[in-house]
Amino acid sequence: MGGFIAYHVFFLSQRINLKDKLAHKDEIRKRVEPILNNISKGRNSDIELINVKKYLKHYPYNNKLTKHGYTYIKGELKTLRFDGVELFCGIRELYKKQNGNLTLKSDDGATKESHNVLEVGLIPYEWIEYVDNQGDEFSYRPQFFVRFKGLKKYPYKYLTYYIESNTYRQGADPRDMKWVRVDVDNDV
Repeated sequence: MGGFIAYHVFFLSQRINLKDKLAHKDEIRKRVEPILNNISKGRNSDIELINVKKYLKHYPYNNKLTKHGYTYIKGELKTLRFDGVELFCGIRELYKKQNGNLTLKSDDGATKESHNVLEVGLIPYEWIEYVDNQGDEFSYRPQFFVRFKGLKKYPYKYLTYYIESNTYRQGADPRDMKWVRVDVDNDV
């Protein structure tokens, strides 16, 4: 009988937990969608990612890298996905290995491709504590308060790579179709 009750308590707690996660995801999406709408109208896509672990003690005057990451970093909003928010993180050179696979590493035998790739990081919704659409007097851009617990103490759970699409039609296609994902060997 005790096992039966424990199972149902666990099952109910998981349902409540999922409901809370979905509600949090909806709240974040509602706060980010106006920012994306402004970007589609030609406004700046820059945002500021603030490390919630360091915010109260270090923001905005100390942005040194510690074991908890930086206090804040700049990002460029790309899109919303089912599992989180995508941001442009940087540009990387692309190389082609002898076997035809693409890589970010320029080792012996790899030839440089004629284009660079856009590095895109994904921040899961559950890592985003709050979104301030207005920003503050230090940044004047939207601020995402995030747990920096991803790759190398950055807020990104994983990175993907994109190139600009040759078939994108501005005004006719959704903005996110401007980029095409490419498979890159993660051997860096």
